[in-house]
Amino acid sequence: MKKTLTLIVAAVLTASSCQNGKTETMERKAYDTVFVRDTVVVHDTILVEEVKYYDGKWLKRKFEGCEWKSWESYDYHFVVRHPVFMQMDESKASTSGVCFEYKGVRLLAKAYKDKVDMSVEQKYKELSQSANTKSVKDNYFLIAGKMGEEDCYFEKDIKIDGCWYYIRAEFPQAFTSSIDALLQYVKEYNPFAYSPYVKQ
Repeated sequence: MKKTLTLIVAAVLTASSCQNGKTETMERKAYDTVFVRDTVVVHDTILVEEVKYYDGKWLKRKFEGCEWKSWESYDYHFVVRHPVFMQMDESKASTSGVCFEYKGVRLLAKAYKDKVDMSVEQKYKELSQSANTKSVKDNYFLIAGKMGEEDCYFEKDIKIDGCWYYIRAEFPQAFTSSIDALLQYVKEYNPFAYSPYVKQ
């Protein structure tokens, strides 16, 4: 049973449709247009009664029209592709994991050996308890949910030959419709695609 990325994102938004007394409909109206009464507009960011909304059309174009480059793990031989404008967070980088960031949007990836031999179903049940949306397959699962009041995450965990390969996008909820290219990459992630060490 396949779940589309649209359904996953929609479920996340539905599960958190009210924040600070503002409805999801009001939020969409606010960050889809720059004409809102009593606002101060600074570039693409709109401030409404001290609540920040976002017009993300330029961000959508940036993610969909950019070049991507590869980061390679020399310990686990997996590859993470990322938009060229996302900068590596050196404090979170290692030979088995990496984090890229841009304007509050983060792409994290890591690999590690499964020392307790946990099945995909077991790990899925453990991590999906607080998720709004979830989907499990033979060797991987997808989960999505909220982080605090304003941020969301979308994660894929894959088990291959006794190792876990984890990739996760973290982003402000208002950016959801603007970073579909990144979310689609997470959904379809294959840790060995583009790897110079592993035969395809």
